[in-house]
Amino acid sequence: MLTSRSSFSTDSDIFVFLDLCTTVIQASALYDLAKSSNASTSRSCKVVPSDTEWPSDLEWTRLNETIKGTLIKTLPVASSCYSNNSSETELSCTYVEENWGYSAFHASIPESVNYPIWANNSCLPPNTTGYTQDVGCHVGGYPSYVVNATTDVHIATAMQWAAARNIRIVIKGTGHDLNGRSTGANALSIWTKNLNYLSHDAQWFIPGQNTTADVIIAGSGNNWDSTLHFALERGRVLVSGVDKTVGLGGYIQGGGHGPFSSTYGLSADNVLQATVVTTTGDILTCNAAENVDLFWAIRGGGGGQYGVVTEYIMLSHPQPSTIIATSVSITAGNMSDFRDVTVNATWDAFAHLMANMPDLMDGGITGSGLAVTGRSAKSILSLTSVPPGVITSMSFWGYNITTEALKDILQHVRDDYMAQFGNMSSLINYSISEPTVTANFTTFFDNINASPSVAGQVNLGSSRLLGRAELVDHSISNVRQYLEKILASQIEGSGSMLTIGLQGGPGPRNVPAWRQGAVNPIWREVYVHALAGGSNVNTTNATPSGALHKAADWLETNKEAVWRDWAPDTGAYMNEANPFNGQWQHDYYGSSYQRLVEIKKRYDPSYSLFVWSGVSSDEWQYDMDTGKLCRQT
Repeated sequence: MLTSRSSFSTDSDIFVFLDLCTTVIQASALYDLAKSSNASTSRSCKVVPSDTEWPSDLEWTRLNETIKGTLIKTLPVASSCYSNNSSETELSCTYVEENWGYSAFHASIPESVNYPIWANNSCLPPNTTGYTQDVGCHVGGYPSYVVNATTDVHIATAMQWAAARNIRIVIKGTGHDLNGRSTGANALSIWTKNLNYLSHDAQWFIPGQNTTADVIIAGSGNNWDSTLHFALERGRVLVSGVDKTVGLGGYIQGGGHGPFSSTYGLSADNVLQATVVTTTGDILTCNAAENVDLFWAIRGGGGGQYGVVTEYIMLSHPQPSTIIATSVSITAGNMSDFRDVTVNATWDAFAHLMANMPDLMDGGITGSGLAVTGRSAKSILSLTSVPPGVITSMSFWGYNITTEALKDILQHVRDDYMAQFGNMSSLINYSISEPTVTANFTTFFDNINASPSVAGQVNLGSSRLLGRAELVDHSISNVRQYLEKILASQIEGSGSMLTIGLQGGPGPRNVPAWRQGAVNPIWREVYVHALAGGSNVNTTNATPSGALHKAADWLETNKEAVWRDWAPDTGAYMNEANPFNGQWQHDYYGSSYQRLVEIKKRYDPSYSLFVWSGVSSDEWQYDMDTGKLCRQT
């Protein structure tokens, strides 16, 4: 009998498990896959349940027995909201509705993901974005089966079994992925949530380096809430995400930026060893001395593509003694003044601040914020009316600096703006808050995450990495023009938002060569990660696929084209970008791409692992409407 949600296996022997994680194991020794396989990897499409090659119920049951009852047959959690609901459903429709908008809920459900549009809105509870009563509830875009992974051996067995039968494989940690890479129709999903062990080693020997490091050893099923707090309790910090509900897996494999990335490099730069399970059934220890090509690939070459990373060994750093923070706000001086001169003044001030970001970062300052216009500004900032021009709101902070130093640096930027723009500057309100002191990073991180992380929004963004060439070498006027274009909105008057992250700069630039993986090399030159909204993903009269592609077409013309004109030689952060970008190979992987193609072929020869904008994904076509994944003809 297949496992239900109420009988997850979580009591595996941790000592045996850790021992297995450091050994190369051939899972075929546990299960003879070839005897019963009736699929051919030469087929042009991955098999689906309606195909004669799809495994019988008996075969699935035998797999479940082999992996100790950890196989779950997908029953969408919102099926309790439908009259044809199976009696196996455990969570009431009311509970599902109440929690559908929170990341933590989706992380706890085997098949569920933060953004269900990527699962084709297959089974939504009422009163949620995308819900249509006539659609009903189906497994649809969710994986057909899920392995509740607790050991590397079970993962290896299941993956080799699925690959031999030409079944698509997807990988889910928390399901937080913005671009649908942790779900897929007709697939076997590997759910890593219960690989959640943690340990600390202050003198871990670095393979190939003849030295030791202070490290945190983490199962990939952890999120940053558990992992970072574990490190902080020991006086250490990690290059983590900002959102505590984000998981380690896809975040690290895509590069991973956060509050310490401009100081210590990207999260991928701080991985010293990983354990990877491949679709061929191998369990591989990857570091600078073993399986070095795969080690290079999983550090920035994209998640869900080369295998399941089950463990990370990450370099930790001393916790800062203090965090000094302040905020900068730029608005029109008169929020009812829509004269061109006032609107222009808000844009000039925003452009001037952006042009100063590289110098601020080289001075030890980091931070994040947003620029917002139109009705979006009214909604996001809870204003009483639509504001003139653009509103800029930034948070800046520094580690182990003084309040005077931070205030002086930002005051200098403000004074420079006032001097350059003279009388124009009187039209805006340019405020710098009094710096605050936080005594430890635990409090700082918890304050950032004071509100629950939300899920379920339907949007598609476009991003770019910007360096000195884009921000400083251009005139303020040119920077302003690009910013105005990039904040365009698909629906006139609706407004738009640009999220600004200070995550490049000295950190990624100063990472030693031996710690640099497949992360797009342009990260070593840029300062700012900018993510633009403005698209309209409307499923009212369209399928999820149709709505996404319509929005993507608009982005290609109105956002991607602007980025390419402004920053033709940079790229974008793949974890927060448009998965339908027409030049994704260049923008997300840069000069690493061709080497990654060969590594993908070596470790996933059956091409069982497909993700949007993934390496070699251009050789495949995934039809969200039918759930079929087929080779391009």
